[in-house]
Amino acid sequence: MTNPKFVRYACLLVLALSACQTAERATPFAITIAPTESARIAVQSSTSVPTADLSTLTPTPTATATVTDTPTLTPTATATRTATPTLTYTPSATVEIGALPTKTGDVVQGPPTWTPPPDNPAVQIADHYRFARPISDGGVNWADRTYPYGGTSGGRLQVHHGIDLVNPTGTPVLAAADGKVVFAGNDLSNQFGAHTNYYGNLVVIQHDAPSPEGLPVFSLYGHLDRVEVDNDQRVARGTEIGKVGASGIAFGPHLHFEVRVGNPFDFGATRNPELWVYPFARFGTLAGQVTDASGTLLHEATLQVRSTDIQRYAFTYADDSVNGDPTFAENFALGDLPANYYEVSVTDNGRVRFRETVYVYPNRTTWIQVQLKP
Repeated sequence: MTNPKFVRYACLLVLALSACQTAERATPFAITIAPTESARIAVQSSTSVPTADLSTLTPTPTATATVTDTPTLTPTATATRTATPTLTYTPSATVEIGALPTKTGDVVQGPPTWTPPPDNPAVQIADHYRFARPISDGGVNWADRTYPYGGTSGGRLQVHHGIDLVNPTGTPVLAAADGKVVFAGNDLSNQFGAHTNYYGNLVVIQHDAPSPEGLPVFSLYGHLDRVEVDNDQRVARGTEIGKVGASGIAFGPHLHFEVRVGNPFDFGATRNPELWVYPFARFGTLAGQVTDASGTLLHEATLQVRSTDIQRYAFTYADDSVNGDPTFAENFALGDLPANYYEVSVTDNGRVRFRETVYVYPNRTTWIQVQLKP
């Protein structure tokens, strides 16, 4: 006789197995797939990125992507400022600098990775670069930006008739071009500056090539510690002519370098050396006129010149004791700018009086006309 308790347990087991099979057929096992990191990166990298705005320098916004089992890319509207392109640089590289063999080994910014705009024939002016850098290899061949040609260092100094290259005492000074020494000595009795004993020990060279208007061209090297050439001596470009010092009126050792046209003894015959010295390779010069709304040239106006990488300041000539170049008729020049797009602006008590984007071309002078808003 079958045990009733065993029959009841068997029946319950059969009913349980039947219920499990029914549930399995009715509700499949659910799998939740988390979005992968590669899918997230793919979506974000496909999202448009706004063009950099140099006037605000705000962080670039990034769209937030929604990831499902199958990533979906949703285009995002992007405002584009066509006046200021996105700028990208390659890493810095060691290159030979200067259009002439003046110095090697400087680390400079690599060339732009974009195609520059075509030249604008309306602003092309014939350059007359003649001079190599006058400091030997290993020295500083960059002009001091705090006291440029025509500047006053914020009203603290006399109007500058040249450029300064700050170097330690004893740094070799080189002839900037071929020519003949017309003066080698000190200015205790021969006046070259605002008064005697102004430049201390100096050398003046008359160069073989005349100015664009046919006048003789001279270079002057002031505040020397020692003079190493003689009057009437012929020198070639790169000949050592003296050593950096602080003779005459000088606040520490440096080379004061001038370009004079016409008369080597005339303190008022200077020209801006930035328009005569060859730029470094892949660097250029920015020059122009700054006027008020009526077209009058302005003295001691300050311009802000900036790219995404650097920011510099340029200053218009403080007065008429220094000359604009007859070829350019400029009242400011700023050299040693890496080829790039720059926003040039003038502000007055927080109000923008002028703003324009300009491309500075390598190995040449780029011109800009700045007329301030009333």
